[in-house]
Amino acid sequence: MSGLTPIYTALQQHAGKDFLRLHMPGHVGKGIKQEALFRLTTLDLTEIPGLDDLHLPAGVIKESQELLAQAFGAGKSYYLVNGATSGIHTLFLALNQEGEEVLLPRNAHRSFYGGLVLSGATPVYIPVQVESELGIALAVTAEDVNRLLISNPDVNNVFISSPSYYGTSCDIAGIAGITSTHNKLLLVDEAHGAHFAFSPLYPRPALESGADGVVNGLHKTLPVLNQGACLHLSPRLADDAGIAKTLSLLTTTSPSYPILASMELARQFMEGNGERLLEKSYRLSREYRQKINAITGLSCCEQELQTVTGVTGLDPLKILVSVRGSALNGYQFAALLRDKYGIQVELDNPNFILAMFSIFHDRNDWEKFYQALQAIAGAYPGRGGWSKVELPPIPLMLLTPRQAFRASYHKVPVKDALNRVAAEMIAVYPPGIPCILPGELINQEILDYIIYLGKSEVRIQGPQDPSLEYINVIE
Repeated sequence: MSGLTPIYTALQQHAGKDFLRLHMPGHVGKGIKQEALFRLTTLDLTEIPGLDDLHLPAGVIKESQELLAQAFGAGKSYYLVNGATSGIHTLFLALNQEGEEVLLPRNAHRSFYGGLVLSGATPVYIPVQVESELGIALAVTAEDVNRLLISNPDVNNVFISSPSYYGTSCDIAGIAGITSTHNKLLLVDEAHGAHFAFSPLYPRPALESGADGVVNGLHKTLPVLNQGACLHLSPRLADDAGIAKTLSLLTTTSPSYPILASMELARQFMEGNGERLLEKSYRLSREYRQKINAITGLSCCEQELQTVTGVTGLDPLKILVSVRGSALNGYQFAALLRDKYGIQVELDNPNFILAMFSIFHDRNDWEKFYQALQAIAGAYPGRGGWSKVELPPIPLMLLTPRQAFRASYHKVPVKDALNRVAAEMIAVYPPGIPCILPGELINQEILDYIIYLGKSEVRIQGPQDPSLEYINVIE
């Protein structure tokens, strides 16, 4: 069964019949002349007979989703062609009524905020554990989830992110035990962890650990076209008609068959080759982490991350390199890697660079990265400064995210924003924890912090004016 590819097979069969296409899309299989794109157009079809309907699957898509569920151990799985964001929005909207409370981490992906706006749910924030030296948010703890569920008994469900952007995973099993005790659903944004299901050397998948609903961004770690993602449901939620109805509401009525086929082929590929390739990558990671640690001035962070409270695992393919012992900061390191060595990392920061490896990077790729790090560190010996950002307490929420989103707002100088209600998010990235969100009160402590951010060199996400001379506030 694992070798079956019903969607891709049906597309290939249709493409081989040389139909006169009198239907969407407009390129009709031949209107794009560039050779690379032309090959894609042969599979870029629409919901014609034999190719099923993503909104009401009864044929090849239904069969393919069943194969996907088997591969990931789900009670039911859905393809997402609008990215992982659509799965997160679906769970918020389908499982929460306006005004109901949802427990979630403060550093959640921006799609969580969209889910709060769509559903009208009220957030209750879980403290996020931060690695203090690097200043990155890594995990939430089971103890904090339990404490907040006791003090907020009306919380409807718990929605967390694991793994983090930096590859650290939470104690999903422990949290699932707590949510089960409180009779709450546990939902997990596992966008960066789709590969976990195919090797025991990697962190345990959220679904296997007891989560009720899980979203995977398949394109992030598997050979899948951008926007390809999936939503997995445990047997407890597998027959939830509200989730299916909501997903249909939020999903495009013109789904991309190339994206669907890429997800199906990736599932087939991982079932046949995933464990072997993930083991190979794991061993390369072990070897090159040690080599990088031996470079003067650099540190391939592992122990530092795993000792943070709440962290139970680490993705070997996320290579976080601290540059705090070097004369260069992370921005300078990343620029040299890119401009001199042709290496583009995933993220740079004053304190570190983050490299994201995959199962398709071979030994030569790992060696190239290592040699470049060694050469740069050797050319710039010494020790520079490093940045540490202290976050203020979470501010008072006066309006829910939905109320704030729908409210009128205008721009004011930051110095005039005291005791106003924010209409936009301001977050230092990393760690990615907002100091203010729409609907929250800008008190003196928050205002002083925003003014400080405007004078610093940290990377800011969210505000319309990134210089922070002005801020949008609700009228």
